[in-house]
Amino acid sequence: MDKLKIGVVPYMNAKPFIYGFEKRVDEIDIVYGVPSVLPEMLDNDNLDLVVMPSAGYFRSTGYEIIPGSAIASNGLVESVKLFIKAPSIEKIRTVALDKDSLTSCVLTKIILWKKYSLKPEYIVLNDKRKIYNEYADAFLVIGDDAMKVREEGFIVLDLGQEWNELTRLPFVYAVWVAKSGTKLHGLSKLLIDAREYGLKFVDEIADAEAARLGMEKERCFWYLKESIKYNLGEQEIRGLKSFYDYAVEMGEVEEGVKLEFYNE
Repeated sequence: MDKLKIGVVPYMNAKPFIYGFEKRVDEIDIVYGVPSVLPEMLDNDNLDLVVMPSAGYFRSTGYEIIPGSAIASNGLVESVKLFIKAPSIEKIRTVALDKDSLTSCVLTKIILWKKYSLKPEYIVLNDKRKIYNEYADAFLVIGDDAMKVREEGFIVLDLGQEWNELTRLPFVYAVWVAKSGTKLHGLSKLLIDAREYGLKFVDEIADAEAARLGMEKERCFWYLKESIKYNLGEQEIRGLKSFYDYAVEMGEVEEGVKLEFYNE
């Protein structure tokens, strides 16, 4: 029997799922990619199932969301941050957006416009080391890199917290999707089982991630246990729909996209 090919991001926030997948290597091949490339791999049938950026889902057709699991936050997220060099938020004129991101780029635009009435110029951040230079007023950095940036000299906006203050809802960064019409059974249970297995070993995962990233174990543990949420429940779906509505208003996605769920 062919193995199930699952595409995941290489960030710490996905590690509880990955930990669960790794216990089933006889059934699963794990393929790593940044959020902006995984959807293309699914489109080309190189993968069966991917964790897809929420913005990618809303910009596409032909995908169905696997119920029950996601990568989300309900307040402080720690790994999606806007580092501001300008003397104040109101002085932001140019923002460099992390090239590895889809959803967080849109989220940045929503927060700056809806919370701070700003529509700056947006450029691409190709090299995260350049955030210490002053070629932009603010820099969006996501993933593990965002947690490692030295914050001295910046005003820092945690975009998970900013979204929660704006909407009082969780924010869903990525959903698990398969192509519409996929005839695979047990995907929802597979993801929930992997998540639940991984969350039992958060202490062990935090140890490994601290060593990999050169960070304190306590910070990794808190991030995995408290900052990142892995459910896709009613409130998360409300947050996802709210993100879509704002993204439509901002011209980032087209109208008429509905949440389609995988029915096994």
